[in-house]
Amino acid sequence: MEYLKFGSIVIPSNLIFWNKQYCYCVIPAVKLLPGHILLIPKRQVLTFQDLEPAEIFDLSLSIRFLTKHLEKYFDCSSSTVHVSNFQSGQESLNHCFIHLLPRKENDVKRNDDLYPLFQSYPNDFIRQFHNTLGLGNGFSEQMNNTLSQEASKYKEYLDKCLESENKLS
Repeated sequence: MEYLKFGSIVIPSNLIFWNKQYCYCVIPAVKLLPGHILLIPKRQVLTFQDLEPAEIFDLSLSIRFLTKHLEKYFDCSSSTVHVSNFQSGQESLNHCFIHLLPRKENDVKRNDDLYPLFQSYPNDFIRQFHNTLGLGNGFSEQMNNTLSQEASKYKEYLDKCLESENKLS
């Protein structure tokens, strides 16, 4: 597959580091904390409740695997998992997605400080995408290379983790 869509935004395959039957992951250009990633259902739905059971199962297994291994990768002790549903009345991605943030003690002053960031995130993502990643759906070469290299590192690490887990089962 050459690309996947996140709302109206086309995500090139070189920026996708986790690609399963019903979901995929990207490293966002707008990061709330180090290690912040987005887990996105392949089918465009507005809310988590709109997902089919098989999609929820795939997302849940992905959340479990990704948080476990990205916590190790970033030397963190926990993760924040936040579901972002479509919010009417704003320019938005029109696509439900999940934030995964590996967490360290005192990485934010108060955990509640993250909620306004989650609320404004779809608009911030769209603005950042258009301002720094190119016009329309075209990516600037430098940003594309930076995110692609980061995605490759995650993919290589997670493939090794998956291989290791498969040997144990």
